[in-house]
Amino acid sequence: MLNPNLYAPVFTRKSVRKYAETPLTPAQLSMIKAEIAKAVPLLPGEKYKLELGEAREGWRIYGYCENTPLSNANLGFLLQQLDLALHLEGLGRLWFGMGREPKGSNPPKGLSYAMCLKVGAAAEPIARAGVNEFDRRPIQEIIDEDDLHTLFEAVRLAPSARNSQPWYFTEDNEKIQVWRRQPKLLDKLIIDRMNWVDMGIALCHAVLALENAGVICEIELAPPKKGLEGHDYLLTLDIDKLSLKGWLKKLKDEILDRD
Repeated sequence: MLNPNLYAPVFTRKSVRKYAETPLTPAQLSMIKAEIAKAVPLLPGEKYKLELGEAREGWRIYGYCENTPLSNANLGFLLQQLDLALHLEGLGRLWFGMGREPKGSNPPKGLSYAMCLKVGAAAEPIARAGVNEFDRRPIQEIIDEDDLHTLFEAVRLAPSARNSQPWYFTEDNEKIQVWRRQPKLLDKLIIDRMNWVDMGIALCHAVLALENAGVICEIELAPPKKGLEGHDYLLTLDIDKLSLKGWLKKLKDEILDRD
């Protein structure tokens, strides 16, 4: 289960590009290391490494994993928890998809550098005024099931490389299949691996939303019999029917109360 406090900043977080010259304090560095240790993997069987390191422009959290779709998604799931947690701590964060790994790094065998998160004292606001400040696809382009639009609003707001928003969800009998839109040929050369990391970021928001709604789900890795043109399959969220019906009833009751 993820830290429930991470759900609220999903709707206000923003990338920070201006940083103060104020260095992080030893207490802040200790806090970041503690948050790294607390991050929960999406797929416990996937190998990864998260490492706090100092760069010329300040501190970064470097992520290493195997270069496979599931391993990259697992890394994105972990790093997005840190993005949200450090937002709550008042720090600026910025994803670096093309950032250089630290000199002398020695990741475990089989792992390679994938992504890093810049962290520091912000010299600009770290939060948006509201959801209307996000530049994102409409919810209809995120998930095909109308009843889940409200629940998946959190997923719609997830950050991604070049704001490509590669995720798409299809629903079939309470099973939500998670797909990645295949990048265009030129983009594939630049953001292919980053888009798999992006899938993990979106899934972090999805799990936070599901847990916040009290909806229970399990992860399945068996691909569906039928593919989806222009998309690559990642995994399936198997939703508990009873908890989903309970959330839908509560949502409908709230709508009726507002009416």
